[in-house]
Amino acid sequence: MPRIAVLPPGLVNQIAAGEVVERPASVLKELCENALDAGARSVQVEIEDGGLSLVRVADDGSGMDREDALLSLERHATSKLRDQEGLAAIATMGFRGEAIPAIASVSRMRIDTCAGDDGAGTRLVLEGGALVETTAVARRRGTTLEVRDLFFNTPARRKFMRAPASESGHASEALLRLALARPDVGFTLRSAGRIAFSSPPDASPRDRALAALGREAARHLVELDGERAGVRVRGLVTSPDHSEATSRAFYLFVNGRYVRDRSAAHAVLRAFAGTLPPGRHPAAILFLDLPPGRVDVNVHPQKLEVRFAEPREAQDALFHVVADALRTAPWLRHRAPAGPAALPGVPGSPGSGLEELVLPAAGEEVAEVLQAARALGAERSFGAPAEAAAGPNHAFRFDPPPAAVPGEAAAPAGYFASLRYIGQHARTYLLCEAPGGTLVVIDQHASHERQLFHQLLEAHRARAIPVQPLLIPQIVTLPAPLARALEGAAEEVRALGLDLEPFGGDAFAVKGAPAQLAGADLPSLLRDLAQQLETVGKGTAVDLAFHDLLATMACHSAVRAHEDLTREEARALLDGLDAVSFKARCPHGRPVVFELTPADLERRVGRR
Repeated sequence: MPRIAVLPPGLVNQIAAGEVVERPASVLKELCENALDAGARSVQVEIEDGGLSLVRVADDGSGMDREDALLSLERHATSKLRDQEGLAAIATMGFRGEAIPAIASVSRMRIDTCAGDDGAGTRLVLEGGALVETTAVARRRGTTLEVRDLFFNTPARRKFMRAPASESGHASEALLRLALARPDVGFTLRSAGRIAFSSPPDASPRDRALAALGREAARHLVELDGERAGVRVRGLVTSPDHSEATSRAFYLFVNGRYVRDRSAAHAVLRAFAGTLPPGRHPAAILFLDLPPGRVDVNVHPQKLEVRFAEPREAQDALFHVVADALRTAPWLRHRAPAGPAALPGVPGSPGSGLEELVLPAAGEEVAEVLQAARALGAERSFGAPAEAAAGPNHAFRFDPPPAAVPGEAAAPAGYFASLRYIGQHARTYLLCEAPGGTLVVIDQHASHERQLFHQLLEAHRARAIPVQPLLIPQIVTLPAPLARALEGAAEEVRALGLDLEPFGGDAFAVKGAPAQLAGADLPSLLRDLAQQLETVGKGTAVDLAFHDLLATMACHSAVRAHEDLTREEARALLDGLDAVSFKARCPHGRPVVFELTPADLERRVGRR
């Protein structure tokens, strides 16, 4: 007998089912995707026992006539793909023609469908993939596909299913992902006789987001829509004021298809760098739209992963669009003090919240603008940066500010500049009063750290970190492993404004440091930098961790907790915060400020 044999069709379909049908939620997903490809405007889903006993999907799509319904039972029979050219530009949810025969092979299935308006429909009944009945039925245009007793003929597969409640959760999540991608379509999920999810057609993205993320996260959503290198990024993301313990609340859709992509998730997390505590994740519903020919959707049995022709383009688009939205969206909105009316279209004027008045400067213009600003006297001083930037836009501050020109109105103050400074508490916190009586508490170390980090980051982007030469080089000796890590990234470290050279053995001579870091403890700073470099590895070290390196540098130079500040120094810290982006968080994600309203105080003391 030959050692190689052709497998029988039934076994082939069961093997295919092992790839396509992981659990009842997979059945729901495949059938609903077919409904969407058929042009459905309403999709009604019913499950029992988490989908193990029943998954029923009814739609009002185009339906099928008798001939097409029979063909749909054949493997690799599809209406969505005709030739090889079409495979390179898939624009539909399904295209392989495997779902229905694979599901039918491990269940008892019934298909009722009608393609016309005459009510003449077709019913197909299958058991274990075998067609047992074909009859005519009266029904409206559309398709109802019923799957019962999933895995009844493959008990080994069925025993790996979880409890019905757990499977119901997976099914709900599968439908929710489809509903997020298609707000124009109405969806209903009924589980164990009760409605588990319902959303009408043409629902707003925010309504669908509320169902996916919950009410608390929905309160902090920031809208975004931008394009970079032909990749459009749109959707919703939570501000840094809300975060999750896991990445469960991160939804990514590529050309309308939900996918899992760690690189994309990492790009979004990088956009939040310095605004979230370690281990926390943003919630997001993001859509990437790009030409179908630039993404391969045929790389995963369940179509949950894709391959980009240019992965870096997609990652860069996600990073920049999300980062720009976070920089320009004021999630700390405050009422303006009583006074002049807001100036329409002028961010930062009374009544316009925390948005900053910015001037465009990009590329080589950055260095030119910074040089001109310094020539006009914009020198750095304690707590008040000479310039602050938000992505490609730059806001400028002078210290001291230029003298007012007689007859000209004074520039509107930002939120922090509008605060009345009360005093320092525990030599760590600045106590202030906002217009309206709100008590504002500011962490002096976190606020100064954010400002110094902002200066370093913008100077690094402009390749213009000013280096202050040391009159006498400082010799720093490190443990051997840390010394090797520092040696391996010497050029990148110099790009951060640290001018150092090997000094024999495990020692280094520091000849200069960033001007912003005057007074920093250089031995401790170099040790911390070397430890980070050792952790992330050579070559990619600074590319992946330059944010953390700059944050470490800022932390070593910022004013400490339990350090006395004069009123003038405290005022400089407050005024400086208005000029930086992400002012509500330090570079490590800790809050810089919190408020206690008069109503809160009254409740605490029993007045309300």
